[in-house]
This record gives sequence, C-alpha cells and structure tokens, in this order.
Amino acid sequence: MRLTRRGWNNVIIIGVLAFIAVIQLPELLRTRLATTAPSIVSSTVIPLFASNRILQQLILPQVTLQHSEAGWQSQPPIVVDIATFTGHWQTLKGTKVTAKQLLALKKQLLIPYTIEAWFVGYSQPQRITAYQLAHFWLLNNGAGQWLAVTVDSDFLFPPLSSKR
Repeated sequence: MRLTRRGWNNVIIIGVLAFIAVIQLPELLRTRLATTAPSIVSSTVIPLFASNRILQQLILPQVTLQHSEAGWQSQPPIVVDIATFTGHWQTLKGTKVTAKQLLALKKQLLIPYTIEAWFVGYSQPQRITAYQLAHFWLLNNGAGQWLAVTVDSDFLFPPLSSKR
C-alpha cells in the first residue's frame, strides 16, 4: 500500500488523536463513575471522633497518654512517637458496620478493649469498645455506631518501652 504525503499526514493525525484518546480514557471513566460512587463511599466511611474535637487524654488498656503544656506524655513509656500515635487516633476512620453485619459477627466478639478519649472542653470522655477479629478491628464509637478498621494492633495499642 502506497500512501501519498497527504495520506501519511492523515495517518499521523489519526494516530495522535487515538493516542490522546487512550491516554484520556481512564480519567474520563473515573469522572463519569465518580458522580455516583462518592455518595456510597462517604456514607460508609466515617471518622471515629468528630473532626472538631481535640484529643487531650487517651486512656488505653495498658497506657495513658496525656497532653500538657510540655507536649504529650506517656505512662508507662511507649516505643513510638506519642504525638504521631495520638494523631493516628485523632484521624482514625472506619467502615460503618450495619446491624445485620454486627449480628453475624456477634459470636466472634470475645474480649473487649475499653478506651477512653478525653477532649478539650468536654467533661465526659468518649468511651470506645474495641474487639479484635481475624482481619480487622471492630470499634464502637460510643454513639452507637460500629466501625470496621483494618489496622495492625500496634497502630491502636502501642508497644511499651523497655526503659521505665
């Protein structure tokens, strides 16, 4: 097949347009599908704490973390950076668990962990009940909502320091 100069120009133009279309296709699909998807995702992923609350004290089963003018203090000492660790708790989010899902999981809820989160300006703590399951943690945020959170246990409960 022998093409003229004009024919080759047309082939190059069509090739460039096809290349641009292939490059733009994933973004186009993402924007088209994103109009329906965010409403589903945003309603199922919820934060453990309200975003306007500032964590002042976190009482875990083996550790108490307290914020003072000098910064975060831990009793007993922990291995990880305390400010980073409490920041993880402050921004923790999970997938909302429905009543039907909770009923199916009830038999697996064996040992509860109780966590108290004290916030600046509040006289009562937010009490959280946590259960460790095979692949995730199940947390009750104290307001009747259950969240499934997939994190390592060290993310929620820090290892203690050997220095005391």
